[in-house]
Amino acid sequence: MDAPRDTIANFTRDRHVRSSWIAFFTLFILWGLSYIIRHVLPEKRRAVPAHPNTANVDLDGTHPAGTTGKPYTKYSVTDRLRHAHDVLKENTLMLLSVLALNTFGMGGTRSVSILAWIFFAVTAVYALVAAAFHHNLIRMVMNLILFGVAIAIGALAFKHGW
Repeated sequence: MDAPRDTIANFTRDRHVRSSWIAFFTLFILWGLSYIIRHVLPEKRRAVPAHPNTANVDLDGTHPAGTTGKPYTKYSVTDRLRHAHDVLKENTLMLLSVLALNTFGMGGTRSVSILAWIFFAVTAVYALVAAAFHHNLIRMVMNLILFGVAIAIGALAFKHGW
């Protein structure tokens, strides 16, 4: 049986509310682990040329046949792990924001718990993908999904609370 929702103290006794905060704390732990790993990685950055065939650029600025003219960027393992850390940090703070909004407004319970765990799972997958390789389309899709889930949690806070 769920606790009455007349005060924040009673609201936070609800098992679904506690579950949503456990999802946040689990994400916080992942962020902390990535924070530690980030400081173990070397700080040295490699200089990468802006274009692999810089010497072959014509005087008029055009590129010879066989080159694209696009900037050449190679992401090291260190860069990808730092991005995974940023993903965990930003999404932990986003989840904290909407869970605080939900808790102080005494909003949704079970639905917010489910969405918080979905948010955690998608963030964990996103951090692993970000650590594995760099792809802007994946970044955009994952950020849209996570922002949508955060908006849904915030909307439930206003619908059932505030």
